[in-house]
Amino acid sequence: MTEQHEDETADFKVIEARNFSSSRLDELRNYSFWRIWSEDVDELIMMEDRIITKGPKAEWITEGILDVLPVSEPRPQQIACASDSNFQSDSLTVRIQKNSVLSSNNSDVNPDVPVLNESPDTVPVAKPISYASSVSTLSDKEQFPSFLRTVPSDEFQSFTIAHIVSWFGWTWVGILTENNEYGQQGSHLLRNELSKLGTCIAFNEIIPTVYSKGTIQKLVKIIEMSSATVIIAFSSSINLYPILEDVALNNITGRVWMASDGWSLSPWFSVPMFLRTLQGTLGVTARSITMLSFQNFLQTLDLSKYKEDHLIKIFWEQAFSCKWPDSVFETISNQPRSLLKICTGKENLKELNIPFLSVSDVRYAYNVYNAIYSIANALHNMHACIQGEGPFRNGSCADIQKFAYWQIPRSICSETCRPGFRKSLQKGQPICCFQCILCSIGEIANRSDSSDCTKCPDDKWPNDKQDRCFPKSLEFLSYEDTLGSVLAAMCILCALFPFVTFIIFVKFRRTPLVKANNREISYLVLAALVLCFLCSLMFIGHPATSTCLLRQALFGLIFTLCVSCVLAKTIMVVLAFNATKPNNHLKKWFSPKVSYAIIIMTTAVQFIICLCWLTASPPFPENTVIPRLEKIIVHCNEGTSIAFWCMLAYLSLLAGISFLVAFHSRKLPDSFNEAKFISFSMIVFLSVWLSFVPAYLSTMGKYTVAVEIFAILSSSVGLFGCIFVPKLYIIVLKPEWNTKKYLMGKESNDNKDK
Repeated sequence: MTEQHEDETADFKVIEARNFSSSRLDELRNYSFWRIWSEDVDELIMMEDRIITKGPKAEWITEGILDVLPVSEPRPQQIACASDSNFQSDSLTVRIQKNSVLSSNNSDVNPDVPVLNESPDTVPVAKPISYASSVSTLSDKEQFPSFLRTVPSDEFQSFTIAHIVSWFGWTWVGILTENNEYGQQGSHLLRNELSKLGTCIAFNEIIPTVYSKGTIQKLVKIIEMSSATVIIAFSSSINLYPILEDVALNNITGRVWMASDGWSLSPWFSVPMFLRTLQGTLGVTARSITMLSFQNFLQTLDLSKYKEDHLIKIFWEQAFSCKWPDSVFETISNQPRSLLKICTGKENLKELNIPFLSVSDVRYAYNVYNAIYSIANALHNMHACIQGEGPFRNGSCADIQKFAYWQIPRSICSETCRPGFRKSLQKGQPICCFQCILCSIGEIANRSDSSDCTKCPDDKWPNDKQDRCFPKSLEFLSYEDTLGSVLAAMCILCALFPFVTFIIFVKFRRTPLVKANNREISYLVLAALVLCFLCSLMFIGHPATSTCLLRQALFGLIFTLCVSCVLAKTIMVVLAFNATKPNNHLKKWFSPKVSYAIIIMTTAVQFIICLCWLTASPPFPENTVIPRLEKIIVHCNEGTSIAFWCMLAYLSLLAGISFLVAFHSRKLPDSFNEAKFISFSMIVFLSVWLSFVPAYLSTMGKYTVAVEIFAILSSSVGLFGCIFVPKLYIIVLKPEWNTKKYLMGKESNDNKDK
């Protein structure tokens, strides 16, 4: 860039920014660019440099008439800017230079920045550039085609605040909005962004720009009564101050305030009154960086070059407590002019120790540096502390294991739904207000705040917390199961009774009682009963192909053999008594061969049924998965239920025939008539198996197997108890009754005659 320095004072004019009018705008068209001076010039240069180097924000300075230098080489002639309506003071002096020409050929000009290359004969258009106006509407080039700025739009500020809220997990916040474009547009953008992130608004209230005590009290009451513990204030400090003052006076604490750039750095709130109220406040503002060489420029400022600069003169007077000889800006009341210190312009700025001359970045970076090193040093001291030499009572040391972080407050409408629960929205309430409903049976939710529950696969089942699916357990009647072990013990114990009875019958095989009751068939019945009890063990344990194939067939054949023997015994009793009658042709049927024939024929029918069953549709092991059941049922599929029920039906038919024959012979003239006991045994047998049918059909899994085992044990015990227990009583306890006379009834008659 080339500039004319021969007569700088002639080429500049000073204009107050707030005094611009339409007539002044015509005058501006004769000048190529503006220069600004203010105490925020370091911020201005920093922001300009950041925008240029960042790239995406470069559209903010398109078609600008700028002379931008690297931050490391600041000069007084380096940027143009307009005043900002968001700041309380608009006293910005605009220095205008006539007929300056900007050239993009100069290496000092950033090539990424569009510049206006005009000849002295053309009329360039000067565009205002703001360093603090952040209202998002100003980005609309149709409404404000000539407006440029070096500060981010409120769109980015709203985006930042919304994502901070989301990062902390706050889903229930309140918003206070200043009643102007800055507040309204900023909060509108904020609400939209919060909505995208799933955060709900507890309240959105307007901060009046004209003080109203009633309105302030109403707002404070809303803040106090709301369940939201995070409040975002999009406002300037002057309008927010009355509200925070009332909040502090009412001792409303426990809230986290989030500050927009309009009040985040305001010194008004850095007083003891607000310490409790604003504790933990989070704020956003434009960043600041260190400007190398700029402090030296300020300290070596040459006033001879800026004799007409109104702001510099005011600054000089206030900094050195002096007055210019021809000053017309202000006077000191009741003080003679002769006592005033006269400004000479030779005063040394390096001798001043004022914040204005400190341009190093200590606002954020240095504070963070100190905070990190404070914590690091504290932790180191805690770790290295020696008991007895510590800083606390009696020289004690702090426990580094109990070091606590800052507790982030929670601001939510509804508690988070734990895994295993799903969210159920409440009618008429925002989406952040919901109920947590436990997932249905067979469903899980493996993350917090799930909207829906997921059904587990058929072979899996939720855990107790319903947040994970696990493989279903296998259910079958096992020996490790209490029910299985008890039934197995009962089977073995019950089998001992007919086995011991068999031994007793063999020992007393020559006694009249054993001989009179068809000794060989009795042996066969006792052996069949032992097998009946033991065959129940095949129903216990993990179903296998072999056990599934044989268990029902063996049960049916063994029980058929047992009932067939009882039927043969009953028929032989009837034949024995009827064969003694004169001229009775039944005597030729009274033979052991008839008994064996009956047993073989009746058992053969059951054998054929079972053989057809096993051949046509044999049973096999199967895993049954029921979606709403937490276990997989391992059982034997009977192949065809028709064959199973045919087997039971035939067995019941034999028992029914035995009962009818025994009941018909109950009045035969024998003091020990076995037909009576056979009748009772068949009644028990039929009752058990008739009860078995509904119980078998109404149970599932291992309990179905347990029902069948119980039916086998019960019917077997009924047969044994009714037929053999009375005989054991006589053989073991009443041996004197075990005589032929007693059995024929003669001994009892002789006792009556005496």
